[in-house]
Amino acid sequence: MTPIVPMPTVAAMPTIAPVIQPTEVVITPSVRQPAAGQGALAGTLVNGTAGAQSPGNLSLMLYAVAPDRSAIMFTRTVTSDAGGNFVFDQLDPSPTTLYAVQAEYLKANYISDLLTFAHGGLTLTVPITVYETTTDASALRVEQMHLFFDFAPGSVTVSQLFIVSNSSDRTYIAADGTSARFPLPPNATNVSFEDGALGARYQPVAGGFADTEPVLPGVGAAQVLFSYDVPYDGKKLDLNLTPSYPIRSVNVLVPEGGVNLSSAQLSAVGTRATQGGNMLNFVGGNLAAGQALALQLSGAPTVAPTEAPTGGVSPLLVASAVLLLVAAGMVAFVWLRQQRAASELVEEEVEDVDARREELLDALAALDDDFQVGRVRESDYRRERAELKAELVELMQQPG
Repeated sequence: MTPIVPMPTVAAMPTIAPVIQPTEVVITPSVRQPAAGQGALAGTLVNGTAGAQSPGNLSLMLYAVAPDRSAIMFTRTVTSDAGGNFVFDQLDPSPTTLYAVQAEYLKANYISDLLTFAHGGLTLTVPITVYETTTDASALRVEQMHLFFDFAPGSVTVSQLFIVSNSSDRTYIAADGTSARFPLPPNATNVSFEDGALGARYQPVAGGFADTEPVLPGVGAAQVLFSYDVPYDGKKLDLNLTPSYPIRSVNVLVPEGGVNLSSAQLSAVGTRATQGGNMLNFVGGNLAAGQALALQLSGAPTVAPTEAPTGGVSPLLVASAVLLLVAAGMVAFVWLRQQRAASELVEEEVEDVDARREELLDALAALDDDFQVGRVRESDYRRERAELKAELVELMQQPG
C-alpha cells in the first residue's frame, strides 16, 4: 500500500516530495563511461500509453538531494535527443547522495524514484515513463476512503484521506485544468490540507474542491488528506458525502466513549488504538459514483477534545492517517476480501501460511527484477506490486 508521508518539503522541489522513494538501480554498459571519479545518470523516455510514440527533445531536470532528504543541493537540466535519450554526467558518485529526475510532458510531471550510486557503478540508468493525457475520468476510482473525527466545543473536525487509482494508461487532467474532485458538506469551514491550500493547489468547485495535480496511471496514484469543521452541538449530526468516483472501501474511526455512529452502509469491526486514544472502527465499501455515504453522529466524547493548531491539518490527524494505512486500512482490506468471498464460490484456504508468504516474497522480488530490466510496464508493475504487498500484509497478521 502506497505511503502518504512525504519527505520534508523544500521550496525548490514542490512536486517531487510526495512521490520519490528509494529504489534499486540498474548499471548499464551501453552509456559512455564517465571520467574517473565522476558518475553519470542516463535513461530513455518511454511512453506508457498503448500505441503512442515516446517523446523526443524534452527538457528534464535533475535534483541532487541531501542524504537526510531535508534539502536540494543543486539542480541541473538537459534536453533529451529525438529518441528520448538523456544523460546527466559529472555527478558525485558518493553512495550517500540521492538523485531524482523529473520530466514534464503534456502539463504533467513524471518523476523517477530516488537513485544512488550505492551499488558501486559509475553509470546508472533511470526509467522515466510518461503518458498521453485524457479528460475522461471514467478510469478513476477511490481505493480507500478514510474518515476520522476530532471533537471540540460546538464543532467537530472531520478528516478524510482519499487514495485514488487510475486504471487507464493515460494521465487524467480535466478540461478545465483540474483533476480529481472531492466532496465537502455545504456547511464545512476551515478547510485545510496536508499539502497545498484551497485556492492554490486545490480549487473550489461545486460541491467541494478539485486537485490540480494530474492523476497518473496506477494503483494509489493520488492521495489527498484534508480536514474541515462542521457545527456539532453534541446531540446529532447528519453527514452525507457524495463521491465523484466509485469507492472500493470505506474506513471510519470515531473516539471510543460517549460518541455513537450509525450508518446503514457501515459495519462495526471493533476498536483500534491510535495516538489519539482508542477508536471505534467501522468499515464498508462498494459505493457507486454519486452514491452518498450517509453517517449520523450523536453524543459527545467523554474525554477532553484535542486542540488542533489553526492553518493546517493537525499533526495528530496526519499520524492517525498513517496508522490507518497500516492498521485500520488492513481491516477494510480484509472486509473487502470477505465481501468478495460471499459472492463467489468458497475457495480452498491456503493451509501453509509460511509457504504462501515465501511465494509472495519471491513474486515481489521477481516483479522488481522484471521492472528494472524493462519487461513490465510501470503501470502494470505498480498495480501488481500493490496487490502482492496487500496480500502479504494480510498474511503477516496471521500466526505463522
